[in-house]
Order: sequence, then C-alpha cells, then structure tokens
Amino acid sequence: MLVPYIGKYEKVVMGLLSYIPEFKEFSELKAEMDRIHKQERKIYLWKDAESDNVIGLVGFDQHDDTDTIVVRYLSINPSFREEGRTYDILTALKKEYPVYTLTGVISLSGLLSKWAKHRQEQTVKDSISGE
Repeated sequence: MLVPYIGKYEKVVMGLLSYIPEFKEFSELKAEMDRIHKQERKIYLWKDAESDNVIGLVGFDQHDDTDTIVVRYLSINPSFREEGRTYDILTALKKEYPVYTLTGVISLSGLLSKWAKHRQEQTVKDSISGE
C-alpha cells in the first residue's frame, strides 16, 4: 500500500535511502532529507499489506505544468527485493497520479521501460479475460 511521507517516518526513510549508493554519504542523505522537508521532492512509502511495516519508498518530482512525474529513486528493504515490489510501487504511483506521465532518471529508464511493458501486457491479458 502506497502512503505519503509524514514526519513520523523520517528515520525509516533515512534507512531506506541509505541503501541507495548516492546517499551513502551522510551529507548527501541530509541534503535529500532537506529537499523532502521543503517539499522539493515527494516521497511515498510502501507498506507491506500483511505486517503494515514500511518496506520501500519512491522519491519523485511532480511537474504540474507538464503533467509529469519524474521518478528519482526507488528503495526497497533487501528482504523484500525479489518479490516484484518495484512494479507494485510504480503501478500504485500511476494510480495515485492517473493523468501524469511517469518518467524517471536515466538510471531507472530500464526498470521503467520493463514496468511499462509489463503493465501493457497485463492490460491486454485483463481485456482478453474480460476483467
């Protein structure tokens, strides 16, 4: 389940961001947290449905003038990385912002392309099965 960031999740967010190589340095992590607090960057957290624990996050920039979401990073707790969570997070983000186009930074372009293809294939399967 996708939930917007609020202050009580700050330590969890810092922990998840620390898995991302660009935020290994504390100064870079602090700078990113400042962007989040100033609402220059949006963060949504992914909560596990069974445990209600936060296990991932997506950070993005929202451009209302072009109806575009630029995904800057995704981070998932290592214990949950092999369970298709990234596609779940991206799909939930698209549902949250249905009129926005989801794009991303170059390092995420492969993942976003695979997700878009997967989403398109899923839509075709759903239409064939009548769902």
